[in-house]
Amino acid sequence: MLTDRQNLILKQIVDAYSQTGEPVGSKSLAKRLPIKVSPATIRNEMGVLSDNHFIEQVHTSSGRIPSYQGYRYYVDHLTKPIPLEVQARDYITEMLSGSFEQLDDIVRQSADLLSQITDYTALTFTPMLQQQDVVDYFRLTQINRQNFMAIMMMKSGLVQSQPFLTEQPLTSADSNQAENWLNQHLRGHSLSQVTKELEPGLASDQQQLSDFGQIGRAFVLVANKLRDEQFFVSGRSNLFHGVNPETFANIKPVYSSLSSAADLETLLQSSDQAISVKLGSELHNDLWRNYSIISGTYDAGEHGMGRIAVIGPTRMFYPRVMGLVDAFRSELQTRIQSYYQDYDQ
Repeated sequence: MLTDRQNLILKQIVDAYSQTGEPVGSKSLAKRLPIKVSPATIRNEMGVLSDNHFIEQVHTSSGRIPSYQGYRYYVDHLTKPIPLEVQARDYITEMLSGSFEQLDDIVRQSADLLSQITDYTALTFTPMLQQQDVVDYFRLTQINRQNFMAIMMMKSGLVQSQPFLTEQPLTSADSNQAENWLNQHLRGHSLSQVTKELEPGLASDQQQLSDFGQIGRAFVLVANKLRDEQFFVSGRSNLFHGVNPETFANIKPVYSSLSSAADLETLLQSSDQAISVKLGSELHNDLWRNYSIISGTYDAGEHGMGRIAVIGPTRMFYPRVMGLVDAFRSELQTRIQSYYQDYDQ
């Protein structure tokens, strides 16, 4: 365990490096420390930190930067989220206080706003669909005679859609017939029940409508979308900030993985903490070694748990970003609970 003075020096090294991106030397540390310590004493303490792998030397520079172990110790023991100023919190509340027709709109807007404020990549996830959730209604919206939108709304308020093209033109009467059959036979069913009913093909009493099988397959796609956790990513290009042109090729797979639910699930493994931090060395993929992920969970009550995350460089200023994730987590929780209350009324 480090001494109080070593803790203070390590904290100042991490904070200074986060702000400047430059190795930190004993003279600059002496000016930053809130206690009076000579550069010689600081050098001795830095030697202890280096021997214990909390800091490391870069090239021939006399300064030091935090190691992954140093960052981990800093996050676990030396820092905590900085509460947002009233003005900043009011701004977030105002930007998320609009009238949202769908749950996805709230979650998407949160990702956009969080990325804008942090200048990093932000991810937000809708609450996980609950096992007891059932279909509230099916809707078949006709764009023209062959272009349709299959829409499914769950009892919880989750909405998903899928555009599709029929082989033959359909009249309004045809689409109404299909929609009425779906609501009459499958409303109130779970997604697995809906899929089981629609995947085999045409329903016996719908054989007279040749495109019903196609309509059914469109709603199976909608059900599959609802079953998967929905997520939104904003600020993907921020991953390239500070990256040398010669390393762009290494970043492309990272950029692409942000479109994969499976890849994100691997990165954002569940945590029992409201706010958690994962360093690149802990992400089990060398492509992410220069990044860190700060994530949080929000509680939508009986409608499930959602997640929010920020991906930034390992040398990001953790207290501020942790504070922002915590503020967004709280605001998103409030907004989504309010959305469900309005819907349930």
